[in-house]
Amino acid sequence: MEELLSIAFFVVVFGAIVIAISTVIPLYGYFRRRWKGLAIGCLVQPVVCAVFIGAAIGGAIFFHNQKFNMVKNSAMVTVRSIEHDVNDTDTLTWYLKTDGECLMDSKNDDDRFDVIRLDSLSVGVSVEDRIVVRFDIKNQKVSATDFDQPAEVVDVNWEKVRDYFGK
Repeated sequence: MEELLSIAFFVVVFGAIVIAISTVIPLYGYFRRRWKGLAIGCLVQPVVCAVFIGAAIGGAIFFHNQKFNMVKNSAMVTVRSIEHDVNDTDTLTWYLKTDGECLMDSKNDDDRFDVIRLDSLSVGVSVEDRIVVRFDIKNQKVSATDFDQPAEVVDVNWEKVRDYFGK
């Protein structure tokens, strides 16, 4: 959420700067061709603003998506669960990483949580006392629960799991 706010702040500031700088376009037209140049400059100014602000918004969206995809690809395990609400049902996808970070993706929001190892003897992790993932490294099996209800394990990177648990 903080990342989206910083991206929005960047786009707003960049847009204000582009609008301020683009006021030079009609003035330049006036000095070159007098009234005809001023009129052309007034017509060109919004087009230039729209192009630059659109490029900034597109770049910000691309940057956010690339960063999100990097987090998805660096996950050791991906778990999917369903959250039932009074009015709606939402599919939650949890990306658990080896650096102790978890990204939860849903249709309404993206949140980050901490991944906590259950204990030093067990081969499992927990996210916010909600998601519990247990690994059987020898047989390469994974089980996951969401509030003690079975959850679907979408993807497992066994190399990262072995590195995380030191085996």
